[in-house]
Order: sequence, then C-alpha cells, then structure tokens
Amino acid sequence: MASFLQQFRRATTQMAIRQALTVTATLPLDLQRSIIHPLVSLAGRIPMLRTRVRRNMCLALGQEVPAQSEEQYFRHVNWVLCNSLSTFHYGIEATSVPEDVKFDDSIRLLDDAVGQGRGVVLASGHWSGHELVAAIINRRHPMALIVRPASTSERATRKLKWYSALGTEIVMRPNGVSTIKDAVAYLNVLKKGKLLAITPDLLAESGQGVETRIFGRPARLHGGAFALAIAAKAPMIRLSLQWQSDSGVVAMFDCAPKIIDASGRDAAIRAGVQDWCLWFEGKLRANPENWLFWLDKRWSRFLRASPSVPGAK
Repeated sequence: MASFLQQFRRATTQMAIRQALTVTATLPLDLQRSIIHPLVSLAGRIPMLRTRVRRNMCLALGQEVPAQSEEQYFRHVNWVLCNSLSTFHYGIEATSVPEDVKFDDSIRLLDDAVGQGRGVVLASGHWSGHELVAAIINRRHPMALIVRPASTSERATRKLKWYSALGTEIVMRPNGVSTIKDAVAYLNVLKKGKLLAITPDLLAESGQGVETRIFGRPARLHGGAFALAIAAKAPMIRLSLQWQSDSGVVAMFDCAPKIIDASGRDAAIRAGVQDWCLWFEGKLRANPENWLFWLDKRWSRFLRASPSVPGAK
C-alpha cells in the first residue's frame, strides 16, 4: 500500500507540473507571476507544510531555530518557483533574476580561483534558487552543472529545456556508481578552466558515498566533488546566499581548505566532506530558511530516523 501511495503521489505531482507548464506556456511574464505567486503563498500557509518545515529545522538544528524561519522559507520558495516558471518559458535573460541576484566582494575569491587555470569545483548546497543564481554566475564564468538523469523521457526533455533556458552546460550524474567515463567527463570540464558546480548535500545509499556526520548524526554523503578537486588539483569554492528582501539575494563565496591526499586519498576525501558539512551547518544555523530541502522526503526520513547527539560534530 505504501508503495502504491508513493507512486500515486509521484504521478499526481508530475501531472500537476505538466498541466501548469502547458497552461502557462503562452502567458506573458507578468501574468504568469500573478497566477503563481498567490498559489505558492497559499501553499505556504497550509499548517501541515509549515509544521513539517519547522519540525525538520528543529530536528536538524535544535529548538533555537528563530521564529518565522518557516515563513521566510516559503517566501524564498515563492521567488524560486515564480522565476523558474518564467525562465523555463522565456529564458533567464527575460526575467528579473539578473537584477535580483548580486555578488558581494567575495566574488574576487572566485575570480582568483578561476585565474589559476585549473578549473574550479563550485560546491553549493541546495539553497533556494541555487540554479537560478548559478545561471547568473555563468554569465561571469562559464560553468557546467552536474545533474541527475530523469526517470522518463518526458521528464528528460523537460530537464534539458530547463538547463537550456538557464544557459548552462550540464553533465549527467549516473544513477549508480560513477564510472571512469563519468569521471573523465567531469575532469574535462575542469581542464577547460570552467566551473564545475556540484551539490554535496545529497544522501548516499547504504554502502555508497563517504561516512561523515551532519546535524549531529552519522550519514553517508557523496564525495565526488572532493575526489575531483584532488584529481584535477583544482581549487574548491563554496557558494552561499544571503537574502536582502523577498526578491533580492546576494551570492557569497569562500575558499574551502585545500584538499591534500598526503595521508591517503580516501582520508582526504572524508576530511573534505566533513569540513564541508561543518561549513554547511554553520550557514544553516545563521539562516535556516535558505535550504530548499526542508521538505525533501529523504532528508525528512533521515532526520526522523535517529536523534542527534548533543555536541556531536
């Protein structure tokens, strides 16, 4: 029964997405926004959704999560969905996103890293609007995004149109274990001096990924970003976002510690993953509303599965 309900929810969600894209395809940008904005605002007032977001925030970060964080979360999601729909139909340059997204002075760190000529591994969490922000970074420094393949041909076509609308190159992340061919494709991006954008905040299946700790719990995350930085001797830059209003966001950058495999490649990757997790948690504690994945089912199950250990890192 649980499997049937899960399949039904997925089918319903895909049907809703398909219909929304079809209905809005020919609408002007302003009319699209006037339709989507109130609908998302209404969803953000549903008690069950607000409670789930708040509960997951507290499970991960503790009870000191600031009041109204869940409300701010839905405001950011609203901006993302409105602009994603407009981008999908008209392209990123036709939207207000280029004006909404700014860089602070830390952009020089990214510029300097690119200037080294070995490419850059750009490690970002699934922040609200991270792909829209990536499209703006791409205007300054060409990048490729590592993305997961779609499960159906219809969704694959939709995904390709989305990244074409963003104007970014993509390389596919395999569903199973990465092969040498996959690694070569990623390394070729770096050899061309481009950014390779990867989101390490994806839970790995049992027996895969790298053992680490996050939110005070043992976990397994994918270590590919860190393995690639070692293989290419490429600098790693971490991306975070700071919202200035409901529509204005500043992209901020900092340099990850250089990953050195003197004590062994596997140990270096584990150290890189753990350092990234500590950095990621620090950003979330400052602004818990920024993470898109508070409603992600896998992360929700992970947070509910075991209590955090006070003081654990």
